[in-house]
Formats: sequence, C-alpha cells, structure tokens
Amino acid sequence: MKELFVIVDVSGSMYSMGKTSVVGSVLQALSALENMGEESGRLSLTKMQWDGSSKALESLAEKCSGKSTLLLTDGYALSDNCKVSRAVKNFLQENKDRLFVVLCGGDALNVSAMKDFSRVRSIRADNVLYAVESLS
Repeated sequence: MKELFVIVDVSGSMYSMGKTSVVGSVLQALSALENMGEESGRLSLTKMQWDGSSKALESLAEKCSGKSTLLLTDGYALSDNCKVSRAVKNFLQENKDRLFVVLCGGDALNVSAMKDFSRVRSIRADNVLYAVESLS
C-alpha cells in the first residue's frame, strides 16, 4: 500500500471562483484511486486542512516530511507565507522530489515561475493523476 498525504488549502481565497468545486473534483479522483487496485498496490490517503497560516503549514510539513505529498492551493497563501517563513521554504525545497503543488482555480498563481519556488513541481488540478503516478 502506498501512502499519499494531501494538504488542502482552506484559506479565504479558496472559497471564490469555484475553487471548492475544483478541490472537490480532485479529492473525488483521489478517493476513487484509493478504492481501486489490489491491496498491495492500493493507495492510502491522509487528508489534512491548511488554514493558510505559516505556522499551520510548518506543523503539517513536519507530519509530511519525507512522504509523498500533494498541496492543493491557489498559491496565494503559499506565496505570502513562504516569503516570511524559512521553515516553509525549507520544507518545500527538502521535499521537492516527493511534493507536487496542485494549483486550483483559473486565477491560481504560477508557483513554478516564482523565484522562491523555482525547483518545486507544480501542476494544474486537471493533471493530478500525473502527479500521483510520478510520486508512486
């Protein structure tokens, strides 16, 4: 069984422009994967909510460190908090091989284009299955 951590951004900006529907669709796809396959190849999901604060992300980062992780966000809270939090930046850099930032919503920031995230893999929500396959 493969374990996948999913951190869902629930900050204020995630409740606009249909982002809750996008996140819901991603979580439905992941849940379907969780229920498919043989026991040895089955995916185990651990879902966690992130309120957009750097302190909360630091706490979640400790739980996910070294593990395959998807961070579902529009990027706004992430970019704001990473500019002030060295621990969050370190988590992103140290786990870049086991982490995908899943950008949700048409207005999602292009995180990969930002200087602080040049080495962090990011994808649009409709490519989440690619991220899961890459992390497997």
